[in-house]
Amino acid sequence: MTIRVGIINRHEDVHGVSGNGDHKADVFECSDGTCIVRWLGKDGSTNVYAGVKNVTNVHGHGGKTEIEWLWEQEAPPDPMEAIFDKKILEAGGSPAGPTAAGDAEEAAKDAEAEKLAEEIVEDAADTVELVSEKVAEKLAVAVAEKTAKKVKKKAENAAE
Repeated sequence: MTIRVGIINRHEDVHGVSGNGDHKADVFECSDGTCIVRWLGKDGSTNVYAGVKNVTNVHGHGGKTEIEWLWEQEAPPDPMEAIFDKKILEAGGSPAGPTAAGDAEEAAKDAEAEKLAEEIVEDAADTVELVSEKVAEKLAVAVAEKTAKKVKKKAENAAE
């Protein structure tokens, strides 16, 4: 996903609230697609939408209001891709895949390295799952003990 910044230009103010003209609002599109619109003017407001499509559905009025994108930043690459490529290289493969000539030996090395990297990723996922289960168990025990202490204290206070 990308991050974008833009402005809303209103060619025709259907409801007579914000007026016609350029730069009636600032628009920020987050990397997850969420869109924030900050309406300018004396009665300015801020709205959050699930996506740009929602903004145009609500405020577009059939093209009478448009978003002009001023700046765009590509989101950084997935860090897991770099780890995956590193593991392929460590196993003797090439993250770019086989050569244009289709070298069968290189393709076999790449396939083996990719398989090894996938196994490492699966092992890492299993480890994360195991650790999170252990943390959840310890947290549950700690919450239960704290709750039991509170109940005991309330019972003692009620008995007095």
